[in-house]
Amino acid sequence: MACTVRYLLLFILLTSVPAMAAGVIYDVDNSSLSIKISFSKGYSNVNTLKLDKSYVISFETNEELSFEQTFWDMPVKSAYVTSDGTRKRFIAEFDRDVIVPEVSSQEGLLKINFPFPKGTVEEPLVGTKAYAKMIWGLLIILAVMLFSFWLLKSFFKKQVLTDIPGTGRLLGKADLDIRKSLYFYEIDETIYIIGVTDASMNLIDKISGEDEASRIKAGFSKKNDFSSYMHFFKKQPSIKDEVEISRTTINERLKSLRKR
Repeated sequence: MACTVRYLLLFILLTSVPAMAAGVIYDVDNSSLSIKISFSKGYSNVNTLKLDKSYVISFETNEELSFEQTFWDMPVKSAYVTSDGTRKRFIAEFDRDVIVPEVSSQEGLLKINFPFPKGTVEEPLVGTKAYAKMIWGLLIILAVMLFSFWLLKSFFKKQVLTDIPGTGRLLGKADLDIRKSLYFYEIDETIYIIGVTDASMNLIDKISGEDEASRIKAGFSKKNDFSSYMHFFKKQPSIKDEVEISRTTINERLKSLRKR
């Protein structure tokens, strides 16, 4: 009776111990994907099958086996294990061409290696190379943005005079008020003074005298603003005098234009 109880306890102890599980280790780099499946009780009857977008390796084992992994930017899209009783299947799926693995069967160990074709995986940038490439990219983008801003600014600044016939150049401008300016434009030997507002553009006067035109061009070559133009009439004027002179000059030009 005691012997029977002893055997019964041993049977219960053995059946209560969970089944042994096989272990899976994988390693992936730019050249290959390696899978190692280790068994405690062993395996048998290994078969392989190539499908349209996957490769299947099946085998027999009493051990539990669980594995599932997804890969990014690799020829292998994913790898996982399915179970049908004692029949286990290791399945590798591919985005494009199926890679035939190298299968090596050893005692208690099943090795599966998928060699990647050369050039299918880009080597990741690490360390200073990655930072240098990122900084150069930012500098190039910044340079393009600054050049575009300068180009647009130059275009909108001069577009008011781009339709004037003849060959000439813009000497400068004087801002009289908000959205009101005088442009000094030279065509051949004549300087045209053009009043520009938001609503219109009018010819204020034209200067064809050689002496006066030379003084205007010389003044704008030194400083491209309206205060330089005031130096044609008075040497080193004060700010108050400059404002007064500018008003007088503009009024005289307008009166001269009306008389004509």
